[in-house]
Amino acid sequence: MPHLSPIVSLENISQQFHSPDGQIVSVLQNIFFAIEPNQTVSISGESGSGKSTLLHLIGGLDVPSSGSILWKGKYTSGLSIDQLAAQRQSFMGFIFQNPNLIPELTVLENILLPIRIAGKNLQHYLPRSVDLLHQLHIHKQTKQIPEKLSGGERQRVAIARALILNPELIVADEPTGNLDEKNANITIELLLNLCQKYHSALILVTHNITLAQKMQQSFVLKSGRLKAVHL
Repeated sequence: MPHLSPIVSLENISQQFHSPDGQIVSVLQNIFFAIEPNQTVSISGESGSGKSTLLHLIGGLDVPSSGSILWKGKYTSGLSIDQLAAQRQSFMGFIFQNPNLIPELTVLENILLPIRIAGKNLQHYLPRSVDLLHQLHIHKQTKQIPEKLSGGERQRVAIARALILNPELIVADEPTGNLDEKNANITIELLLNLCQKYHSALILVTHNITLAQKMQQSFVLKSGRLKAVHL
């Protein structure tokens, strides 16, 4: 099979912060990481291990203390905040532990929100939104507002919203953290099926080893270092 160029690459990344008392705290050390098209990866680690810091760097929301980040083979250093935001929107989708849905908007309106923000044609994406609603089994809730949904249903809306622009990469930060085990497994299976159908790669940050094992490759972040593991 031909070698695929990574969607995101981290080359020898380190991240340090200054503590309130002026000490230098090293959060990440000499991180090498890459994710290729259609690949699914899990990142596990204890609370405070630096997982969120790592995701902020992958998403271009923060700048590393040292090392380089590449998006689709191009270095992100030197890009302005606006340029980073535009490029990020073009190929990344995000899912968080809290779905962060807009309370006043319906399910469908929440899913289509990225289309409006990007200034794209809503009609063009309606067929995809309908497909996502059916694939995630929330098509009967299209006109409901978030407060009428269960926790699992709200997270499925967040998944649909993340996938609506057909991103090459989904970054999911503890997306099942607020769900019970049954709904967590259902949600991740639905997410994996959709990533496969739409050819999206997936980075899943999770404390749940059972969910991490569903990914093609697993990493553990410990003492600031990222190591590939077999779960």
